[in-house]
Amino acid sequence: MSLVGIIPPLVTPIEADGEAIDAEALSAYVESLDPHVHGLFPCGSTGEFPSLTREQRRTVVEIVSDASADDTPILAGCGGTSVGGVIDHVRDAADAGADAAVVVTPYYFSGSKRGLRSFFEGVADEAPLPIVLYNIPAYTGRTLPVELVSELAEHRTVAGIKDSSGDLGYHHRVLASTPSSFAVLQGTSHLAAAALDLGCDGVTPGVANVFPEEMVRIYDRHRAGEREDALELMERFVHPLTDAISTMPTAPAFKRLLALAGHDVGPPLPPLSPLSRDDAATLEREYEAIVETM
Repeated sequence: MSLVGIIPPLVTPIEADGEAIDAEALSAYVESLDPHVHGLFPCGSTGEFPSLTREQRRTVVEIVSDASADDTPILAGCGGTSVGGVIDHVRDAADAGADAAVVVTPYYFSGSKRGLRSFFEGVADEAPLPIVLYNIPAYTGRTLPVELVSELAEHRTVAGIKDSSGDLGYHHRVLASTPSSFAVLQGTSHLAAAALDLGCDGVTPGVANVFPEEMVRIYDRHRAGEREDALELMERFVHPLTDAISTMPTAPAFKRLLALAGHDVGPPLPPLSPLSRDDAATLEREYEAIVETM
């Protein structure tokens, strides 16, 4: 399995009743993305994983696996706050067809570095899938220490990290302190080109849900040494959307954008709610302005 390229963090389509997974919409959405991107990441933050039951998470991963090509890597979100609970999610993901498990820094209790090491090693020792660490301090309340990332990178089961800190200094330190075999993925759309400058392996950009081909073009142009072209694409397709979304809840914002793009993925799950009328109108204006340039 190769953890490189553009790997969008998928939204979770919900039926109009606001409860059940919309299997048909999820399959259609994955089939529209799969030919263009390098991998798929269901059940992450954009996928509202804390609001899904264990069975719903497994169902989402099964549908994504079934709807995608056999050679498309599936990175399944397996976040939780207990070692045993996370191991259960990883086993479910493996049974459902995932290729790797993304494990977020445990939230609620902050813990010490020693406690975090015990948590991740406890999961990795039992995991039937490669583990991708997930650093997103805006949601978990703490940053995964670089020193700990470097130590965990030596574990046979820990394959990489998804860094959604938004901190390029942190991103650079992780790249510098881990082996080349350890995949480092940038999780913040507007930092895609800057992270590729630093040498990251790939990007998990929310924008790729809406403009997958354009995000892959940014990656391909950068890898080909055509950095100015990559930056021009960032200015056209990425920055306008990320600027508009910056004050909005992420999952509802991307669900609204996907609706504009022709994918009815339903409402967000509680405690999230649909965007306000003003926010929805802002996204519609930005989306239409971008589409007019295509």
